[in-house]
Amino acid sequence: MKKLFFPVMLLATACLMPTPLRAEEDTPLAKQMEGLDDAYKAFRRETDPAKGAKAAREAQDSVLKAIPMVPAMLEKMPAGEAKEKALVSYRTQMGKLFVSLCEVEAAFIAKDLPAVAKLVDTLKGQKKEGHGEFIEEEE
Repeated sequence: MKKLFFPVMLLATACLMPTPLRAEEDTPLAKQMEGLDDAYKAFRRETDPAKGAKAAREAQDSVLKAIPMVPAMLEKMPAGEAKEKALVSYRTQMGKLFVSLCEVEAAFIAKDLPAVAKLVDTLKGQKKEGHGEFIEEEE
């Protein structure tokens, strides 16, 4: 009986602990961004041009699917001019991201790995800018 006490208490404690809400990570947009992130991680250090170009195309596909979607932060905004401007800004940034990913693919096809490295640095800045503008900070 004493041997079961600790595992039972551990299980009970684990069940009662609050778990963080992950609702926003289950949105269709979050899933596309996860696909983009996976592809980005695949090509940022890739040295094989064919594999890098393929990963860049996968990232492009995720971006194209994400463009018509609306970030959760913008969905919460009341309808009006501010929301429309924010939506245009989101789509513009996503369009620029798509172009940058096409440039990454072109650099891989040209076997220009130094250019890929420079483009990856610009992608980091674009990610920071986009997330700063369209993702709410968690409290």
